[in-house]
Amino acid sequence: MGASLDSDRLNRWLTLGANLGVLVGLMLLIFEIEQNSDLVRAEIEQSRSESYVAWLRQAAANDQILELFVRMDTLEGSFGERFKQLEPIERMRFRQILEARFYDYENLFAQYEDGFVSQGYWEQRIAPSIAEWAPRWNITNPPDGPGGRKEFKDEIRRITQESE
Repeated sequence: MGASLDSDRLNRWLTLGANLGVLVGLMLLIFEIEQNSDLVRAEIEQSRSESYVAWLRQAAANDQILELFVRMDTLEGSFGERFKQLEPIERMRFRQILEARFYDYENLFAQYEDGFVSQGYWEQRIAPSIAEWAPRWNITNPPDGPGGRKEFKDEIRRITQESE
C-alpha cells in the first residue's frame, strides 16, 4: 500500500511539473508572438514610408506627372474649378493618381484594422494625409469618392470631420 501511495504522489508531482512546463512554454510563445507582431508592424511602417518616398521621387522624375501638378497649382479657382480646366487626358491622369492614393490608403486602413499598423502611425501620418486627399477624391469621383469599403469611407468621414 505504501509503494502505491508513493507512486501516486510521484505521478502527481510529475503531472504538476509537466503542466507547469506547458504553462511556461505557452507564456514564452505568447511573448515571442507579441515580439514578432511588433516587428511585423515596424516592417510594414518602414515599407509604407519607403513606398511613399519612392512614389514622390517617381512623381518628381516623371515629366507628365510633374507638369500636371504644376498646371493644377497655376490654374485659378478652387480645386474643383481647376480640375475642370484640365484637358480630358489630364483629368483622367489626375483622377487615376487620386484613385491610386485612395486604394493605397484603403489597403493601409485594412492593415490598421488588423493591428499591423500602429495607432500612432495612423493618427500622426496617415489620417492627416487622408484629410488632405479626401476632398480631391470626392470632387473628382462624385458622389462620395471612388468605390471602396464602407468601413474605409466611414473612416474618411471621421477624419475629415475632425480636421474641419
